[in-house]
Amino acid sequence: MGAVLVSGNAWMTTMDQQKLDRAIGRRLKTLRTQAGMTLNELATRSGVSRAMIGRVERAQSSATAALLNKLCAALDVTLSDVVALAEKPPERLMRLADQPLWRDPDSGYRRRHASPPDAASGIEIIVVDLPAGARVSYSPWGRNAFTQQLLMLEGAVCVHIDAKTVRLRDGDCLDFDVMRAVTFENETKQDARYVIITRRGTSYGKM
Repeated sequence: MGAVLVSGNAWMTTMDQQKLDRAIGRRLKTLRTQAGMTLNELATRSGVSRAMIGRVERAQSSATAALLNKLCAALDVTLSDVVALAEKPPERLMRLADQPLWRDPDSGYRRRHASPPDAASGIEIIVVDLPAGARVSYSPWGRNAFTQQLLMLEGAVCVHIDAKTVRLRDGDCLDFDVMRAVTFENETKQDARYVIITRRGTSYGKM
């Protein structure tokens, strides 16, 4: 059975990926149903074809970061709402072995949802590994405003917010919101690792 290095010493097998694809598909369908949207309506709002949405919901295709970004923006939810799959009661402690891992099949971008799901603080902590040369873009989010901070742990990344570019290195921390288009890019030849800290319910003007 094949395996893909996901983060640190954690490995994701082909079977694990299939299980995650099924869980993501179920979660997307649930969120779409809760929003009262048909496949056609979600396709129109997201710009993703009805056929592709159907394949992802049925776990017949692995969703990429770009595709999930479009669907999340259309559903007005975060990527964590889909990938973390917080379907169990809130917990204060999240062991490393229990933290959901996800790898973008296109870019190799890897994210680990480190914080407990549905934390009372409203704060989410995501550990990201961005491979050398990788680029991940996010559309402006919907009505649910929230801000983020990015803390660089290893390497360097460029953060493109609208027409502005900020270059971050080890130890740098950037505060920004997601009401505008954001792209994370690793222009170097070394993998980069950073932490994204999200707080819901807050937005502000230009950086």
